[in-house]
Amino acid sequence: MSGKINVAVLGAGGMGATVIRHLKKSELVDKIMAQDIRPERVEQLKTEFGIHATTNLEEILSDGSVKAVFVTSSNAGHHPLVMQSLAAGKAVMCEKPIANTLKDAEEMVAKAEELGAFLQIGFECRYSKLYTQVKDWIDAGLLGEVNNTHCIYICSEFHKKGSWRNKLETGGGMFGEKLSHYVDLPRWWIGGQVKEVYSVCAPNVIPYYEVRDNYHTSYKFDNGAVSHLTFHMAMGQTWGKDALADVVDEQKEDGHQLRYIVVGTKGAASTDVFYRTVKRWEFGDSPVSMTSKLVETLHWSREEDHIHFHNTTDQTLDIVRRVVEGKPPMTPARDALETMRLVFAAEKSADTGKIINPAEVTD
Repeated sequence: MSGKINVAVLGAGGMGATVIRHLKKSELVDKIMAQDIRPERVEQLKTEFGIHATTNLEEILSDGSVKAVFVTSSNAGHHPLVMQSLAAGKAVMCEKPIANTLKDAEEMVAKAEELGAFLQIGFECRYSKLYTQVKDWIDAGLLGEVNNTHCIYICSEFHKKGSWRNKLETGGGMFGEKLSHYVDLPRWWIGGQVKEVYSVCAPNVIPYYEVRDNYHTSYKFDNGAVSHLTFHMAMGQTWGKDALADVVDEQKEDGHQLRYIVVGTKGAASTDVFYRTVKRWEFGDSPVSMTSKLVETLHWSREEDHIHFHNTTDQTLDIVRRVVEGKPPMTPARDALETMRLVFAAEKSADTGKIINPAEVTD
């Protein structure tokens, strides 16, 4: 395939609008279409973006000029939309989580493999400069063998009452909806397979959530490395959405945190979204002790926030380029499925109070 292609966005709510804006930046996209089940949303899409929008899914899937679709619906819509799109011969990008059940996720990946179809899952942190910098240091051998990572993520409640994300049937759970990124990154950095998952959760603070609002989860890899995630959704100060404010700078002192500590045998790294820094330490030796020296501190500007910690722009543009050039996804869908397996293992551990072997999780 070469030249320009037509692309469609399915389930075009808030994330769909974001993808449409990205697609408009691509020189490889000729026409953008959108589908949503809500007639009022379809009219909004036509007005806001000047694109063809419809409630009729079959209209888009039967259009041979549409070569790629981006599935950005609520999580419960991922499985049917992806399965129908693959069957229609489309290249597919699907937002994470792959699906609300492991069975559905496995079926989606298996269908793509059976058809030899393009299926990439939206783990955009693998495109984000904050996290690719750590991967570059690891690949260059500067950290040695990574054996310990710790993610601390504390935020405000920003899904709001009535959101589909707060409900089990539509959202599927907080871990898949929000935290799967922060399980995927250690898998990417450490490599290998996770053999044990243990997750504990306190009672919810947010009374109207059907899903959990907190986790303390540990993953042990087959090489002995351990990754830990601490998450709570409540403490960070509620943001009033001042469009002119530097929100990241404001939130660094109001209870919000999003940082990683990554420790290897030769050095360490840390990432901090709210202080806009990524740092690297180098380990050494002296007559009296092991030594640690801070050797790199990198910063970025407010204007670069997007590309540093949620780079959906480059992910979207790269997927279009790969489809046009006939290249496979940057990350195979089966690799993303392994991240989802850890998501379901964490939920099962929290449910049962037991250490879970992800390979034994069926749903």
